[in-house]
Amino acid sequence: IKPELKDLEDSEDYCADCIYGFNFFQYSPTTFAPVDNTPVSSDYILGPGDKLIVNFYGSKDEEIEVFVNREGKIILPFIGPINLIGKTFEQASAFLSKKVETELIGTEVDISLSEVRSIGIYLLGEAYKPGRYVMSGLSSVSNALFVGGGVNEQGSLRNIQIIRNNKVITTYDFYDFLLKGSLKSDVILQDGDVIFVPFIENSVTLGGAFKRPYRYEIIAGETVRDAINLAGGFNSEVHGNPNLELSSIDSISATRVLSYLDLNKDLDRTLMNLDAINISSVSGLSSQTIKLSGEVRNPGE
Repeated sequence: IKPELKDLEDSEDYCADCIYGFNFFQYSPTTFAPVDNTPVSSDYILGPGDKLIVNFYGSKDEEIEVFVNREGKIILPFIGPINLIGKTFEQASAFLSKKVETELIGTEVDISLSEVRSIGIYLLGEAYKPGRYVMSGLSSVSNALFVGGGVNEQGSLRNIQIIRNNKVITTYDFYDFLLKGSLKSDVILQDGDVIFVPFIENSVTLGGAFKRPYRYEIIAGETVRDAINLAGGFNSEVHGNPNLELSSIDSISATRVLSYLDLNKDLDRTLMNLDAINISSVSGLSSQTIKLSGEVRNPGE
């Protein structure tokens, strides 16, 4: 089958071989870059170059500004050097409070982050502009992708690997953000992190009366139901209980095989790479009419 993508093909932004979400990075790639006045989360890990404001109050009143040095330490009056390496902002605040209460009777302390350090990260693999980027210490994977222009036509949007100390610590799925507004797979980056974009492995094309007909990247093991959700479901032109047309490549004959799926029974069928799903629209068709489309000389009703 040839999915009905005519309206999409007429668009200036349409790319027949591109995966949905690829063009998203073409518009204002630095829009999502974090700014220095972004609130610092409690799990932000302090490191060399961060600037702290330390307020003593009580029996001693003083405000000082201090940088975390290359050894991960700060030097405070009345107390001396304190090692903060590997501590989150919340842990450092609790640690300092306890130390001040112990060594400076009647004095309490409060800290805030005045300036955030810069970090260097690497964007590699099938990235649009691979290379080393210097970013704010508050940057996440999504920030880095936008700054670097995203991925190229062969890059995966759903299996982006975050490598730290030569180990893959997590994978980032851009569809979580783009289609669901979720940041659950996003992570705050650290100095020296590598964002590796592998080749795309699996895709499915959805055409016809879907709300968002397009070609989508799928993860191994995803089903027809998952693909329908990626396309936003069916539009109002689908009525009753129509069958889905599924075109798959037969592994033995290497030819396409057409089958029909029941929406009540076959939604959990696992999809394969290069599958194509189509559902016909009933808008404007009478019960005595058929619609002929695809690679025919005179398509129409």
